[in-house]
Amino acid sequence: MIHAIAAITMLAQQCAPEIATEAVVPLVVTESGGDDLAININKGPRVRAASIADGAALVRRYMAAGYTVDVGLAQVNSANFARLGVTVEQAFDPCTNLRLASSILRAGYGLAIQHYTGLDAISATYSLYNTGTLTRGFRNGYVGRVWSAASGMGTIQTPPPIPGSASAPTATPASAKQGIAEASWVVGQIDSSAVQVFK
Repeated sequence: MIHAIAAITMLAQQCAPEIATEAVVPLVVTESGGDDLAININKGPRVRAASIADGAALVRRYMAAGYTVDVGLAQVNSANFARLGVTVEQAFDPCTNLRLASSILRAGYGLAIQHYTGLDAISATYSLYNTGTLTRGFRNGYVGRVWSAASGMGTIQTPPPIPGSASAPTATPASAKQGIAEASWVVGQIDSSAVQVFK
């Protein structure tokens, strides 16, 4: 089923309340377009399953052939399934998929805030989600696509500069953080007095 943005937002609020919907929904739109049966075989084709059973069979076949596979709404990578304690079938469930994505994003944010602050930390978290590194997602355009999706949905007015790009100011060192709690997710525009923080 392909979910509209309003449905993805409701699912995110229900299934991944630890992460702001303003952060999760643009990621889902970028990853799958809201398709809970989307499958991406890394270094292989992007396919759509007809059903969860069909999808699970495809995923298992490609995993057995040595591929990693991205599954469902948030395109959770199969390398995470065992660590997160889910089966292939469970990973297709929209609520479970968003819960898994939330777990991965929170862990990524915990690492990103050791090196970046504010919106740069969110950008680095998106990079980690996509590539497993803090910066490769900047270079491959993924982070920019997520921010563009957020801008297109009205979550932010304009996409922020990508850290390390010619248009980006130098990232603020993590030691200069101003009270951003690790459990918080920073989204939105930075104004002159504070960073907007959503729990």
